[in-house]
Amino acid sequence: MKKTLKLTSLLFITAFVFISCEKDSNVNVPEDANKEAQQNAGKDMEQSATKDVAAAIAALGGGAGARTITLQPNTLSCPGGLCTSYGVWSEGIYTVWFQMRFNSGFFWSRGGKCGYGILIGDQNTGGDPGWDGNGGSARFMWYCPNGSNAASGSGAYLQPYVYYKDQPGQFGNDFGKKYYIQAGVTYNCQISVKLNTGSNTNGYVKYYVNGTELLNQSIRWVTNNSKRNINAVSLHTFRGGSQEYWKAPVTSSIYYASAAWDAQ
Repeated sequence: MKKTLKLTSLLFITAFVFISCEKDSNVNVPEDANKEAQQNAGKDMEQSATKDVAAAIAALGGGAGARTITLQPNTLSCPGGLCTSYGVWSEGIYTVWFQMRFNSGFFWSRGGKCGYGILIGDQNTGGDPGWDGNGGSARFMWYCPNGSNAASGSGAYLQPYVYYKDQPGQFGNDFGKKYYIQAGVTYNCQISVKLNTGSNTNGYVKYYVNGTELLNQSIRWVTNNSKRNINAVSLHTFRGGSQEYWKAPVTSSIYYASAAWDAQ
């Protein structure tokens, strides 16, 4: 995608990309602390960036190369894996694509968060529901209903994990959707988000795995106009839940072959 940008926009984008790359090195930030830092960064951008520059950032999109993330034994949340994010900006539609493989011998346990996702406004995650209309998120998680810290379990599947204004419970909504998975298989994943307008339920969230539509849901993300922005792409990979049965007694890993994201 080729764009002609003013010199001032190019300087701003260069600085912004540098900051985003610097954030990527902070690999073991607790989810709540990472969220708070991203909220502050989003507020600063909202106050200082013009819409022209914000549009230019969205148009440039982004991506990430191959990486393997190791899940440490007997740990939950970000310290046992990776929580990071990349600053983006859009007030309309945004999509992230990535390839993911649970490596051979993966110990499923009960489940956890995985893959790249999209963060909105206050970037609600971690049991902080979006009921105040200030933010939300769309991520993947894996779940294994009979897995535990003593048994890997079987029948693991991917599911949506969505925070938004009208979510029915404190934690992310999976909408009852499942895509069964196996270790050693590469899955092509996609999440697309369209922001709603005003207090209308005219936004959407869409999930795809290997070309199969997993979810296509009309949604009301936010009702606060000042928070109506997509401001980060996340990479969250960790076990949990908070109960002991989400832990695993051994090391496992997830391989991400590639990732890309862009505004539409």
